[in-house]
Amino acid sequence: MKLGTRLIIFSSIFLLLLPWLAYQFVDKVEKSLLQAQEEAQSMTASAIAMVLNGYTGLFEMDEHALYVYPIRQSIDIDGYDEDWLELEQRYISLTTGHSSTADQSSIDHQQSSGSSLLLVNKGSYLYAYIRVKDDDIVYRHPRYRYLDSSDHVRLELLDEDGQRRRFILLGEAQGQVSVYEVEDDWRMWKSGQHVNAIYGVWQETGSGYDLELRLPLSWLSENRRLSFSVANVYGENERYLESVVSTHSPDSSALNPLLFQSKEISKVIKNLSGSDSSICVIDKYRRVRAVIGGHELDTSLCHATDRVNASLVSTALAGSGQVTRLEQGGEMLIVAAHPILDSDEVIGTVLVSKNSRQILSQQRETLRDIVVATLILFALVFFSLLSFSSWLAFRINRLKKQASALIDDSGRFTTDIELPDSSNRDEIGELSRSFASLLEKLNAYTRFLETVPRMLRHEILNPVNTISMSLQNERRVNNIETNENKANQVAENAVQQLQLIVSSLTEAANIDEVLAHDEVEDFDIAALLAEYVSSCRLNHPDTKFIYSGDKQGVHIKGNDLRLVQLLDKLKDNAIDFALPDSEVVFELSQHEDHELGQRDDSSVIIRVKNEGELIPQAVLDNLFRGMTSHRRAKSDTPHLGIGLYVAHQIARFHGGKLQITNRRDKQGVEVSLVLPRI
Repeated sequence: MKLGTRLIIFSSIFLLLLPWLAYQFVDKVEKSLLQAQEEAQSMTASAIAMVLNGYTGLFEMDEHALYVYPIRQSIDIDGYDEDWLELEQRYISLTTGHSSTADQSSIDHQQSSGSSLLLVNKGSYLYAYIRVKDDDIVYRHPRYRYLDSSDHVRLELLDEDGQRRRFILLGEAQGQVSVYEVEDDWRMWKSGQHVNAIYGVWQETGSGYDLELRLPLSWLSENRRLSFSVANVYGENERYLESVVSTHSPDSSALNPLLFQSKEISKVIKNLSGSDSSICVIDKYRRVRAVIGGHELDTSLCHATDRVNASLVSTALAGSGQVTRLEQGGEMLIVAAHPILDSDEVIGTVLVSKNSRQILSQQRETLRDIVVATLILFALVFFSLLSFSSWLAFRINRLKKQASALIDDSGRFTTDIELPDSSNRDEIGELSRSFASLLEKLNAYTRFLETVPRMLRHEILNPVNTISMSLQNERRVNNIETNENKANQVAENAVQQLQLIVSSLTEAANIDEVLAHDEVEDFDIAALLAEYVSSCRLNHPDTKFIYSGDKQGVHIKGNDLRLVQLLDKLKDNAIDFALPDSEVVFELSQHEDHELGQRDDSSVIIRVKNEGELIPQAVLDNLFRGMTSHRRAKSDTPHLGIGLYVAHQIARFHGGKLQITNRRDKQGVEVSLVLPRI
């Protein structure tokens, strides 16, 4: 992984932590704000409860009173329930007279088991909607004298004078019903006059019929008591009373009290509610007695219901305050409840609910601003780091290329040492100065090494020549044959080896300078190679040489003497490392060579193969470096590992490539020389 990539990755990791840390901060702020809102609502609920403490008279009511819902829109008496859909789930069963709960399954059971009733209050009227299940509707017929000889609805109430009055609602067909005040036995009317103050419409349904009606609230006594009953008559011909279901218990003749939301309580708390909060007062039976504010049905807990959920007020009705968080419509609703006391008795509870929409909206806006700012910052930092890392990478690569260009393949310095950024004071400038200093020292040491062979040749050859002349003089003076004096013979061999060593070192040290002065011309490499192999057969009769390839017509440009010198180096190594009685093969090829990567016939390939031990790969990688020898057997001729180095330099001088590999058949070694063909 490159330096710039690492810098970008690690920086990006830290940058990505910024939005996460910001989110954690915003989340903690949100929790703090919600907790503060809970505490504020608890204080509001406590204050309202203290105001209502002792208002016992406002909370006295029968648990099974008929709840009258307040409604905002006008109601058109037409026998259809379009105006009542807001309270669709709040019907009560006439079989028990008990209010429905918030449990949908319980509501469906009550509505499917018999007739149901819903009461609302709008202005000066009480409205009622009655649903009756009846498979066989029996309408009134003029030939029947008694009013209870058809299906009908009974209304019983206490008037403003405290008198109990009974009314019957019936019809000869669907449409507007006839209303009569009747005797106690519900069979005959009192005056025979239609009661116009009570207005109702009867409409048939798939399961029976619906009756929508209204009556003036002024008719009711101060206690506001009434009851509804549904009478079912059997048979068009028989017309006997089969059943009567009522809002009150069958074994009780008491009328049901009506439970309205208290105007007195509303007056007490109307100035205590905020614009975005709802205050709800309930009695000990969890029935709603007053609601102020929060008319949005999706966020209110007390509108369109007669009883609140027990989980919201269970702790408050037990005498302690509580705070509840609810999820409604994807928003959080905070509800604080506090008990209303009369002495030590809990007579009701105050609920203060408020939507956390404003807090969450501020949180979302803050989070959005943080995300936008983080993205902008991330983009700026990313491109800044990318630019900076690219600039650093460019400087480092430039330093690498220029430092590499100072030294050629043979390890010699090509130009004077000048590196970029040496004048800069940053780390790369310091690195450039360090490189320059090291290269200067290396260049000085290289120049010293290059002068060593010349110095050795001058300093060693003088005493060597002196020793050689002394040995010759001694032999001439004493008139002794060389082969008779073993000491003299050993000394002369040592002198010859020293001369050979000095000559080899001098040759290797000066090969580049010598090659630079050689003349280059076109010649036939095939003819030269064929003649060279023939000469090798004469000079080395103990070795079998084989030549394969063209014998003329392959021309290259170079120095034939230097190529013969190169072939001598390859031939000597092939002979030295070959097995006894094995072959040394010289092969000339002009065709494609997949192993060397040659794709055309513009190159001449000379291969020298022998049979012998394989060379380890670690040794193959270092054969052309010079001063390294891997011969195991000792010989009289010194081997400094310079021969292949000189051969490699000659190949480079001719624009060629020298390569040594183990043969594919694992029988020996193969040397390949690739030269450009004219």
